[in-house]
Formats: sequence, C-alpha cells, structure tokens
Amino acid sequence: MAKKPEPEKAPETPAKPKKGKLKIILLAVALLVLGGGGALAYLILADDNPEEKKTKHVESHYMSLEPFLINLADQDVRRYLKLKLELEVPSEKVAKELEKSLPRIRDACILLLSNKTYHDLSSTDGKMKLKQEILQRLAEVPAGQKVSNLYFTEFVAQ
Repeated sequence: MAKKPEPEKAPETPAKPKKGKLKIILLAVALLVLGGGGALAYLILADDNPEEKKTKHVESHYMSLEPFLINLADQDVRRYLKLKLELEVPSEKVAKELEKSLPRIRDACILLLSNKTYHDLSSTDGKMKLKQEILQRLAEVPAGQKVSNLYFTEFVAQ
C-alpha cells in the first residue's frame, strides 16, 4: 500500500508575544524610570530644611545726603560735579547718630570731591575708587565706621 503523502507541516516557530503587549510593557518601564528620576531630582533639589537656609535679614536703613554741587579740579576747563549720596546704615539709631555729624560728613566729601578731575571720575573704576575713598573719609567721622555702603543716586559730571 502506498502511503498517502502527508501534508507538509510548517516548521514550528515559537509563539511571538503580541506587539501590543510589548509596547505597553516598554511604556510602563519608561514611565517608572522617568517618574523615579523626577522624584529623585525633587528630593535632591527640594528645600528640605527651610530653617537652615533662612538667614536673618538685617533691615538696612538709608540716610540721604543733600546733593553736592562741586567745582572739579580741572585746570583747562571749568567742570562741575553734581552728586547725591545715600548711606546704608544698620539701624535708625545709627542714622540719627550720623545726623549729628552731618556737617563733618559734608565737609569731608566736599574736600575730597573738589580735588578730583573729570578724568578721575569719568570711568567706572574711577567711580568705584571714589566710593572707597568716601567710605574711608566717613570712617574718620564719629559713627561713620558703621556705614556699611554708600550709593550714588545722582552723578552728573560736565
């Protein structure tokens, strides 16, 4: 008897997972990684102890001086300087102490400023140097060493 030819079977291949399930699994893993990274970044960058980072904000007080109008020391041309200063002091009490020395403060500033030329004051470096010189002169006045900084609120040289 002749054997009947058997229909050819396709070679058995392992069952492939469905592509839809693979995408869902990859998406879930990606979300977990991103979520974990975000949480880690938040924990690292977050303000854990706000009390540690809070510094005592010292309230500064400002004392305005009347504007100065000064003849500069230029020889060839008449030049003028109009300058208004604000002094930064730690408290209102120090500002009141300085008010008692206001004539001395103005005198020291006028003597310093009247020896400057336009060239001395025209650059940023010249202005910064002038600030330091004024602070040094203020330190010689009673309670003047308590001035922490000064600001030019008006500065016109012509």
